[in-house]
This record gives sequence, structure tokens and C-alpha cells, in this order.
Amino acid sequence: MAAVLRRAVAQCFASSSSSSPATFGLRRFLQEQPAFRPAVPPDRFMPLADRIRDLGVGVAFPRINLDGLVPPAPAPAPAKREPDAALPAASLTVEEARKVLRATQMEAARARIRESGAGAVPYADFLRLCCDAAGPDAGPSVARALDESGSVIVLGKTVFLRPDMVVKAIENAIPVRHAAAAAAAEIDPAREEELRAMEAEKAEIDRAAAARVRRELWCGLTYLVIQTAGFMRLTFWELSWDVMEPICFYVTSMYFMAGYAFFLRTKKEPSFEGFFESRFAAKQKRVMRARGFDLRRYEELRRACGVAAPPLQARTPCASAGAARESGHCHSYCHCH
Repeated sequence: MAAVLRRAVAQCFASSSSSSPATFGLRRFLQEQPAFRPAVPPDRFMPLADRIRDLGVGVAFPRINLDGLVPPAPAPAPAKREPDAALPAASLTVEEARKVLRATQMEAARARIRESGAGAVPYADFLRLCCDAAGPDAGPSVARALDESGSVIVLGKTVFLRPDMVVKAIENAIPVRHAAAAAAAEIDPAREEELRAMEAEKAEIDRAAAARVRRELWCGLTYLVIQTAGFMRLTFWELSWDVMEPICFYVTSMYFMAGYAFFLRTKKEPSFEGFFESRFAAKQKRVMRARGFDLRRYEELRRACGVAAPPLQARTPCASAGAARESGHCHSYCHCH
């Protein structure tokens, strides 16, 4: 730009020096230029448009770098990191973190208990061990959790730190399984055969006693039918209802008193089933005495052979009949095949 200005100034001075003084003064007032051209010397033109192009030939103007207006390329997305297996705590929830903390505290308490080496300690010492391992705030809850999980056994104010030793002591004091296994191994074949024979005889006695009781029940039903028919005859043919009404009332009261006396004597509910069980026990004892069945020997053989005594309800045919009827093998309430 400075070179262009120097060139224009040099041309101006050259033109002024070549002209005469007369013409110079005339040209000062009379300009040789068209009317449409501005009254500005050629070297005074503002370098606009074509003039800028003409004047700028050979001149390196600074150009606007349009490449800088292009938006920058988006930054590459960060690569997804694989979850580190060694740091799972970042994906834990609050509940899971609490669970892990509780498990850690319980394990620390178990370690303290193992280090103590004691078999049983007072509850205060046990609570102190838990507080030392998990802190004073979480100590009581950890002690309760150890008790509920079976890691220790709390009995009153004593805490057994070795439950396996307690189990062994109980097994030594009450050797149930060992005694049962030993009894099963020491069963005498002769006793077993005698027990089978007595069981068959007792089953026959039970059937005979049940048959006698059923006979009594049928007799009772016959008596009730005859009594009802006689009352109907007296009410509608021989006498009137005014006479039979108090008689029926007193007869019903007598039945109620008989049921009450039955309950006081047998301590059983005055029902048909209770009556059957009571009569069956009486008939069974009577038949056993008649046939010379040794009930005491029978119970000894059962204990020697390891056969458990049946429940009291299952000793009567009514209970057996009820179970058989539920399974579909019995067609009568008080009869079992």
C-alpha cells in the first residue's frame, strides 16, 4: 500500500513539472475532464472496486481466511470403559452396601470369638466382643444377628460360643439315634416272631370287641325305634298329646342326664363316637381276659423290637375306620377291613 501511494505522488509531481506555468494556472481553474467524472484528481480517487484492482496489481493484500469460519470437527466420543471387576462397589445400592457392611461386622465378631477360645461366656462379655469388632453402635445388633443365625447359642445370661460342642453334649446325654440303631441291630428273631403272633391275636381280639360293640349299637337303635313307635301309638290312639307331652319331656331329660353321667365317668364327649370308644375299651379288656392275652408282655415286645406305640386315637377301630374311609378302603364308620 505504501508503494502505491509513493507511485501516485511521483506521477503527480512529474505531470506538474512537464507543463508550463501558463497552462498550469489555466488548468488549475479549467479542468479537462468530462462532466460525469468527479472533480477529483486521478491520483485522489478512492481505491474502490476496479481502481482497487488496478492499483493492487502486484500487491499482495492480506486475505480473509475463510477456512477458519468452518466449525471445528466434533471431538471423538470417549471410548466406553469396561467395568472393572476389581471395583464392584460403584454398582452397589444402599441396601447391598449395608448388607456387605453387616456381613463384614459379623465376620469380624466371629473372628474375635474364635480368638477368645472360650466355650461359654456371660452375655456381657459376648456383647463386649461384638462391640469391639463392630463398634459400640452396631454391637448389639451384631450380637442379635449372631444369635439368630445360629453362630452362637444364647441361653439366659450365658452365651455358648461353640454350638457344635453343645450339639455333641446333647447327643451324648440323649443318644436317641444311636440307641435306636443299636436296638434295631439287637432284635432277637424269636422275639420278633412272638410279637408277630401276638399282633395277629390282638387284631382278632379287636375285631371281636368291635363286633360286640356294633351289636350293642344296633340294639340301641332298635330300642329307640320301638320307643318312638310306642309313643306314637299312645299319643294318637290310646291317650292324647296332653298326657304324652310331659312323659316325652321327662324321658328326654333322662337321656340328657345319662349323657352327663357318661361324661363324668369316662371323661369323653357324650357322642356316638365317644360311646363306641368307651364300649370298645371295655369289650377289649373282657375278651383279652377271656382268651388269656398278656397285654404287658405285648408292650414289652413292642419296646424291645423298636415299634412305637400308636396314638390313643388310633387304638380304637373308630379312628382306624375313619382313616381307612378317608383313603377309600372302608365303607363303614366303625368297621375296618
